[in-house]
Amino acid sequence: MDTLSLDTIMRLAEPASGPQVSIFLPTQRFGPGSQEGDSTRLKNLMREAQMALEALGLKAAEAEQLLGPAQELLNDRPLWLRSRDGLAVLLGKDTQEVFQFDLPVPEHVRVGDRFWVRPLLPLLGRKETYWVLALSQNRVRLLKGDRSTLLEVPAEEIPSSLRDALKWEDPQKPSLQFHTGTSGTGGHGQRAAVFHGSGEVDAKKEIVRFLREIDRGLHEYLGHDHAPLVLAGVDSLIPYYHEVSDCPMLLADAVSGNPDALGDQVLHELAWPIAEAAFGQAGEAVLRIADETWSSPLVTTVPRSILEAAGAGRVASLLLSEAAGWWSQTTDEAAVTVHEGNPTDEEDLLESAALDTLTRGGEVLSFPADRMPHGESVVALLRY
Repeated sequence: MDTLSLDTIMRLAEPASGPQVSIFLPTQRFGPGSQEGDSTRLKNLMREAQMALEALGLKAAEAEQLLGPAQELLNDRPLWLRSRDGLAVLLGKDTQEVFQFDLPVPEHVRVGDRFWVRPLLPLLGRKETYWVLALSQNRVRLLKGDRSTLLEVPAEEIPSSLRDALKWEDPQKPSLQFHTGTSGTGGHGQRAAVFHGSGEVDAKKEIVRFLREIDRGLHEYLGHDHAPLVLAGVDSLIPYYHEVSDCPMLLADAVSGNPDALGDQVLHELAWPIAEAAFGQAGEAVLRIADETWSSPLVTTVPRSILEAAGAGRVASLLLSEAAGWWSQTTDEAAVTVHEGNPTDEEDLLESAALDTLTRGGEVLSFPADRMPHGESVVALLRY
């Protein structure tokens, strides 16, 4: 999924000298007929954009030239092969941007002096990537995934096996046999591992040493990456790893079972829901704060109050329903008109409030309509 920086968002939101075309459409994951259906939808929206450009005074040839990059997308096979849930095409004289993302977007065309960026705001800083540490006695792997894929990455810092971690190069050193405990559905509460050793080998200490070497290498490899880490391993190793690891990104839930036997696709199917739940924790915390402070002066749903607070840098969190409409200014400067649907040629003041919030250090969060506090479409949590 494409990610955006605040600088990119603000650049796209700047007024331009010529017409700026914003095209948004929901798309299907690649499958039978998906490219034909989505490219037809894009073609229809391009036709709508051309009519809007000609209504502004552009000649047909000029409008077609401006929309040329979108025309090329219609037969861009690689684009449709990696199709996700939404597509944004932003076209201007000096700008051609295409974004694909794992979020629903409204089907909409807008032509004006700047791009309409509000549907892109949920992408801001959104990086739904996660790590999987696949752990077994004979094989250790690090994999990186997102909503769609999970791929192994080379990580020389991490021991690739128990023998690698403990550097068992002495053929005379006593052997260690390790057998897994009883299988379960989670990462905790399983029967302990069964060890059989010979000579002076302390089996549990050797396993713990093995896991500590892995954790040390993991820290070295990941550095300051704060993406969630999902552990996948046999039931008996999972609790031991949780005991030795101080990795702050390690999630409590784990994929239980021998990862060597699962296959990467199955491993992704089991690990992604665990990581996805972690991504939503920040939003859940904000919803709880909204409910707890609902009757206080630190919460407002009044459009004019939200606009003023956002402009003054007082909005800590701006909560938007995915179905939120748009706001425009009335002839009375103290009043704001709230519209349903998507904006036409008038300024989207709600978008302005969101951008003011972001540029002044606040956050903008998008939620399904049925999860918004008290059924409101826009809620601002204030700093003071």
